[in-house]
Amino acid sequence: MKKMPERYVGKNIYKVDAQDKVTGKAIYPDDIYFDDMLYLKIKRAVHPHAYLRRISISKAEKFPGVVKIITAADIPEVKNFGLIIKDQPVLVGIGQKMRYMGDALAIVIAESKEVASQAVNLIEVEVEELEIISDPLRAMDESAPLIHKNGNILVTHYLEKGDIKKGFTQADVIVENEYRTSFLDQVPLQVEAGVGIYDEESEVIKLWVASQWLHDTQADIAQSLGIAKEKVRIIQPVIGGAFGKKEDISVHIYLALAAIATKRPVKLTYTREESMTAQSKRHPFIIRAKTGATKEGYLTAWQVEVIGDTGACASSGLAVVHKGMYHCTGPYNVDNVKGVAYTVYTNNTYAGAMRGFGATQMAFAYESQMDVLAHKLGFDPIQFRLQNAYDIGSSTPNGQILTHSVGVKETINKAAEIAGWKGGPR
Repeated sequence: MKKMPERYVGKNIYKVDAQDKVTGKAIYPDDIYFDDMLYLKIKRAVHPHAYLRRISISKAEKFPGVVKIITAADIPEVKNFGLIIKDQPVLVGIGQKMRYMGDALAIVIAESKEVASQAVNLIEVEVEELEIISDPLRAMDESAPLIHKNGNILVTHYLEKGDIKKGFTQADVIVENEYRTSFLDQVPLQVEAGVGIYDEESEVIKLWVASQWLHDTQADIAQSLGIAKEKVRIIQPVIGGAFGKKEDISVHIYLALAAIATKRPVKLTYTREESMTAQSKRHPFIIRAKTGATKEGYLTAWQVEVIGDTGACASSGLAVVHKGMYHCTGPYNVDNVKGVAYTVYTNNTYAGAMRGFGATQMAFAYESQMDVLAHKLGFDPIQFRLQNAYDIGSSTPNGQILTHSVGVKETINKAAEIAGWKGGPR
């Protein structure tokens, strides 16, 4: 086995941006100001699942300091956006559906943050309420109302390796359990924020917004607004933390629309509450796992069903839930594997990328299964893991042959050493 490079591992490495951050020199999105700048606030959904029947902005428009209010009726040419599937409306219009509390109904542009915040509350909205689908199992029921017209199951993925029936026949012990994980917010210190300027001469929109996928974000903004990518310029400030949350579009298109409409610099900063309501979360999973092992302590079969709640919008859910299923056996050798994964729409805040990208949720299930099996077989849980752990040449559930960087056994041994593990079955 090749020795791991030691140039960085185990050494204190100078963090190149540390000095600017600790001295306050780093410029985050909310630190950026321009003369004659306007401020935005977003009127959001009043119900997580409802048709918008009426929206009145007349009182808000008359509020002193309000410059302009944009609704869907003002931007009929603007298209939906989204990371993989374009299923997120920029603004919900009359007769259209709000699918979660983060859906935007109007953009208020004002001379100050305070005026914008007060004017938002003067916008009057009437809706036709629909059943709120907060449970993915309810969403999968044939009797459930459709959140999106093509169905509540966004996509189904399958996994098969070996012969699952044969694998369970070879098992002396079989354990079957259901595990559930919850929504989790990434909570970056810098909430979503940015500044936008429209250059009338070049027709270029300049956005100072911290984004994780600059070029994808640029392309998504351009297709939504119906303009060339070259007309959208994103200037990256210091990001202020992301952990997956800033892969999705947030303030970007609102800033672009407001800058074009007013021809003045515009700024939008979410509150922490707004960030939690409107922007992505870690996917909650329902994981149904069935695992078989021999009395000698070797895994023979692993079957899994994964139900991932992607909330009201697809975001990166198709990839996250799919990838999660592919990690169903963790770093352990199993010759016979079968899985199915459902990515499901609900009326919850949409879920997207967060560190681990589906593998984190699955770890809770597979490590719990390993503990249960070790207990039933009377094995030391460390030894049980070690004798099933990946080596160079191991094959993953989706057939990938591991050729390098397989350090799971060293990791397990080191963790046991640090924990002071004395051995023996639990």
